[in-house]
Amino acid sequence: MKSRVGRTFAILIVIILLIGVTVFGYFSGYNFVENQEIRLGNLLTMIAREDQSPINEDTEGAIEVHIPREADTKMIASILRERGLIGSEFAFLMLSKFNGYEGQYRSGTHFLLPNMSYDEMMLILTYSPKPVRITFPEGMTYLQMKERLKENGMRFDETILDAMVKRPGYFSDFSFISEINVTPEREWPLQGYLWPDTYEFDVNATEEQILRTFLRRTDQVLTANDYKARAEKQGLTLDQAITLASIVQMEGPVVEMDEIGRVFLNRIERGMMLQSCATINYLRLERGEDPVLWVRNADLQRFSSNPYNTYRDGSSLPPGPINSPGTTAIEGVLWPATEATWPGAGSYLYFVAVGDGTNDFSKTIEEHQRKTDMYFQQQQGG
Repeated sequence: MKSRVGRTFAILIVIILLIGVTVFGYFSGYNFVENQEIRLGNLLTMIAREDQSPINEDTEGAIEVHIPREADTKMIASILRERGLIGSEFAFLMLSKFNGYEGQYRSGTHFLLPNMSYDEMMLILTYSPKPVRITFPEGMTYLQMKERLKENGMRFDETILDAMVKRPGYFSDFSFISEINVTPEREWPLQGYLWPDTYEFDVNATEEQILRTFLRRTDQVLTANDYKARAEKQGLTLDQAITLASIVQMEGPVVEMDEIGRVFLNRIERGMMLQSCATINYLRLERGEDPVLWVRNADLQRFSSNPYNTYRDGSSLPPGPINSPGTTAIEGVLWPATEATWPGAGSYLYFVAVGDGTNDFSKTIEEHQRKTDMYFQQQQGG
């Protein structure tokens, strides 16, 4: 009798324990789901407010995760596992399918926290990462543009970027690339075709992605304005027009670019050397030196054999652009000043820097020399 009562009691205890575990599990699971929904809701609110993930490189404990452009869900799961963010790649794959996230993940550099749930990580990875926003003013050389990329934290290999800039054929899918005259004398063949503008990059963008970002914009502008056809009407190739525009860009203010363009075209038509201070200043910049207002004989002598020196005997245009010219400089070459807008336009052959950012134009060498002496003395305080 006692044994039967004992067994019954034991069975009751087991039943009570099972019921307790079931009830506890139910409420625990319910609370987990409820908390998870709250966390996801809060995360969505923060994302909506910022239009980007609230987790960034400054967030304490944040782990950087770079998702390549070609990555599929399986590769992403592997990356997260390697970074110690998830324990099961299989679970990530299954939950991605279940939540409808498969195929929705964005490439780029994301930041995640170790204590995040799979759902929270998945949600963040479906939003575009915060980009690096960089502005490149008109007239920047390739080396200056590269330095600005570095200053803004871009993580690229300089050696690879330089090599790609020297090999424009790598980007032959852009139609204007075939217009570039690549010669051994040309330092940076893509220089002049990296359109000056404001861009957004992923901090870990590849060298090719960085250059294609510039070149896509260049292609849009050149195509929209049909600069190639206009250059041909001026007796220039597109490459020659961009090269001359880069000199105009460095020589004077926006309001004078059509006049400067006319002077250089007048000199080219007469078979004269350009004798542009801009090309000498370009050579100084390439060597880490500041540009000068007045070119000295010392610079002319040390650059006497450099093909970018437009004061050399027999020189005309340099081998390629010396910077990235903007629309006004290009149109100053393609639509230069005319007799209607600048009386005597076809006769102007010289100009000299006044010292206030503007230039004074002359038709004869004698007039030009007098003005040069006058402005030089003024600059010297004479």
